[in-house]
Amino acid sequence: MTVELPPRMETISVHDIDELAERMKAFGWNMLHRQIEGGAFAGELIVAQLAGMQFARMTYNRGIRSRGDSPAGTIAIAVPLSVPRSLHWHGYNLSPDHALLQKSSLGLDFLRRGDFPLALVSISIDSLLEAAELTGRTRVESLVLDDTRTIRPDAGAVDRFRFHFQNLFPAIRSPQTLPPELAAIIRADFLDLMLDLLESNQTSPPFRPSSRYSFIKRAEEMLLENLDRPLAVTDLCKEIHVSERTLRYGFRECFGMAPAAYLKAQRLNGVRRQLKAGDGATVSDVAIQWGFWHMGQFAKDYRKMFGESPSQTLRRGS
Repeated sequence: MTVELPPRMETISVHDIDELAERMKAFGWNMLHRQIEGGAFAGELIVAQLAGMQFARMTYNRGIRSRGDSPAGTIAIAVPLSVPRSLHWHGYNLSPDHALLQKSSLGLDFLRRGDFPLALVSISIDSLLEAAELTGRTRVESLVLDDTRTIRPDAGAVDRFRFHFQNLFPAIRSPQTLPPELAAIIRADFLDLMLDLLESNQTSPPFRPSSRYSFIKRAEEMLLENLDRPLAVTDLCKEIHVSERTLRYGFRECFGMAPAAYLKAQRLNGVRRQLKAGDGATVSDVAIQWGFWHMGQFAKDYRKMFGESPSQTLRRGS
């Protein structure tokens, strides 16, 4: 499958998590982000497309939870450029020596905390497999085609990837005017780097996702399916048949926070989106709809999460 990626480069600075999702659509990423850490959000996304590859450098100052889909027919490899405070990927708790694999067939399931840059390179699956076959990387095909979501490459391969990536954006500046010969060299270099990461994957000791991830994911899906009906922690426990203690351990392991705090963050994000929609409802009406009945505490929690009052959000949306 051929993936069309017209040459372009853009630096995107945002102060709204929904604007981030909207701007990413232009590059084929269909995402839903939720802020899970308090404070005004700021993010920077640098994206370049050339020679059929997509390069992205993502830095956010607040913890976010992201789900969605990547461009069809592609595979992406992402590596943190510095030590992440917290990086969870499909239930795996990743360290700096891991790389995540994003395959368009598997969807995206991501949680990150800490002001660290994440480097991502994406290419069509067919192109990567063709290059693997031509260069005799025999281990690559199974990693690309099965449900592997993360790898632990050789440290040298990770260092080379980081070094080349950090020097990429200053070198290209304008992909539209880049000489085709140079674009071809960059493509060949990064194809080789991606193949080295995959081929050097270390399988011992085995690396597995959290054993609690399956029921935590069900609990989160319940929240998303009932956005208009705020749920209590006890509702989640009854629905997925686990104790409150088990649920609490699972949320801390997978999301780094207690279920009650996670629930509140989701509800606050729901309020914010509705206020921004500007449908004529008052702040108190929307807050009550999302289960916040103590207006003073709600306003305090809202400002702590988003760095502004609910009325400020409402004014911008109207």
